Amino acid sequence: MKHSAIPWALTVIMGLYVYGLTFYAQNRVPPEPSYDFYDTTCVSVQIHDPESLHDVYGRFNNILEGHYELIKARVEQKQYKLVFQVNSPRPAMLYIDDKALEIFLVPGDTSLKIDVHVNPVTYQFDSLIFHGKTKNICQYYLDKAVRFDQVHIRSKRGIIVSEDFESYVSKLDSMAARELAFLAEREIFSTLPDWFARFEKNEILYQKAYLKLSAAYNQDISPKLLDHIAIDNQGAVFSYYYYLYLKTYLAHQLQDQIDLSPGGDSLQLLKFTKAQLQVADSLLSGVPHDVFLTRSIFHQMTQGRTEIAEELLAQYESTFHQQKYVRFLHNQLTLHLQGI
Repeated sequence: MKHSAIPWALTVIMGLYVYGLTFYAQNRVPPEPSYDFYDTTCVSVQIHDPESLHDVYGRFNNILEGHYELIKARVEQKQYKLVFQVNSPRPAMLYIDDKALEIFLVPGDTSLKIDVHVNPVTYQFDSLIFHGKTKNICQYYLDKAVRFDQVHIRSKRGIIVSEDFESYVSKLDSMAARELAFLAEREIFSTLPDWFARFEKNEILYQKAYLKLSAAYNQDISPKLLDHIAIDNQGAVFSYYYYLYLKTYLAHQLQDQIDLSPGGDSLQLLKFTKAQLQVADSLLSGVPHDVFLTRSIFHQMTQGRTEIAEELLAQYESTFHQQKYVRFLHNQLTLHLQGI
């Protein structure tokens, strides 16, 4: 009797074990994304309007390269497919017949699909439905655009231009406060991944700080009107505006030492670049350090200054925390030297 019960007990135990593994696989928190230089993101757009073709394309920029790229969708089995070569989590713009839609991309993700229902009379979108791993983030962007009527810091910052710096600062602070409150609403309902909530908060704060600092350049501005924000921030590693702020901050720190006026010569520019990297190397750590130095050295290549890039890479490659950035720079340097 006891022996006959053993197979049943083993079956139950194995069943519970398999169930536990399945439950864990379905409910575990996925690892946070990271920089990946050799992966792509695929997005599918299904437009429920079979009578006509549509013009679908995307626009994005990578943090390391720093320039915008346009890609055209290809049509496969009545779906529009877009392949983005992104090397870090990034917002991007999707255009459907010139109607702009902000989406979010993660390297290696192929799950994002957008169902678009077009009104046959007005040709406006009747509905947009997102599917995939970043669907909640894309929905957040859509809801944000609707909430602020497409007017927020990242979309239309030109509306806050003011001749009076104090008024400009006040407008920036007000807009950022509203956007952070909207983000906090979504955090309460846990519809966004924690890493994205940190990313979005840093995007808002560092863009605000960057815009203030840029407007204050070469002006006699009270430091109280500027944002005093973290320089070495591991939580801001994916924020494009974090690196723009760092570059502007360092320019302010070095402006009394080096002439960066439009008439400044190339030697002054080289002197500034070296001084900038020297200060950045001492102030930054971890991924922010590696990304900032990679951006700076890669920029020299894109400007045709390969000798300077080679010199800087030789000087700083031992200071990188992760060798994948060094390998990326060596690969890019080889391509530039070959004229590819």
